Amino acid sequence: MAQNDEIVKHLMHAYAEAFAALSFGTHDVKVLETLDTEQQHVKVLRNDMTFKVLWNDETVLLHIEVQTEDSRDKPMPLRVLAYASQLYLRHELPVYSTVIYLSPNAGETDPGGSIYGNETWGLQHKYQVIRLADLDGESFLDSASVGLLPFTPLMKPPESMDTEEWLKKCVEKTVAAPVDTKTRGTLLFALTTFSSLVHDITFIQKIISEEMMQEFPFIEHLRQKGAREMAIKNIQAVLTKRFPQSNVQTIEQPLESIEDLDRLTELHLTAIDTPSVEDFLQALNGSEV
Repeated sequence: MAQNDEIVKHLMHAYAEAFAALSFGTHDVKVLETLDTEQQHVKVLRNDMTFKVLWNDETVLLHIEVQTEDSRDKPMPLRVLAYASQLYLRHELPVYSTVIYLSPNAGETDPGGSIYGNETWGLQHKYQVIRLADLDGESFLDSASVGLLPFTPLMKPPESMDTEEWLKKCVEKTVAAPVDTKTRGTLLFALTTFSSLVHDITFIQKIISEEMMQEFPFIEHLRQKGAREMAIKNIQAVLTKRFPQSNVQTIEQPLESIEDLDRLTELHLTAIDTPSVEDFLQALNGSEV
């Protein structure tokens, strides 16, 4: 789901150290830089998040993919291999990949790598598979990793605790997190979204009060992003219908660089009236000057 992707990337960017510690299984790792996730090849590949980190006194790349469900388009080992290969080629640094599965039944058959050939030739590539449903949730509630709190409802509760009690405890811990009101709202919004993968949404809404719901500034961010994406799709749809013989794909990247929703609305009207895709491109490029 696109909304899940956006929330996860926001949290990984804001709490890079927590995700690095989760991936390497140690807090003895330092995030040095967040890298551009777009990789140019025959087609554009975009991974979820890549960090340059210091691990075991060596500068390496940490590549993280987060999956709600199992990969459908391509097997996960092939996807991870493609991402890791491009990162290695581009940065010439060791690449360590982690795939985090959110849903309880996801990732059960992920082998964690690609292996073929023999000792003479072939390929062996391994990555780490983390299924949140297999993790001890209480240990993450007790840790200082605030950025991982939204994921705790997807983790394994204590044996003596039912799912509803567990969800309440996760919410209480997030409410009590030592962060400002805006950040707490974002964490609660993320927790609500991820919890709905395994818990009844009506029960979640009962736990989280109306006052808490009003502290979700990230909702507005998602609305703005969704409105931008819809505006761009509408422009492409108009031009594709009006000029079926033209290559409309050339406008996608310039449109993606425009943050102003009002400007995209103007360009939609331009697309309706423009005599050609080339004329639209001139208007588009003129808006970027």
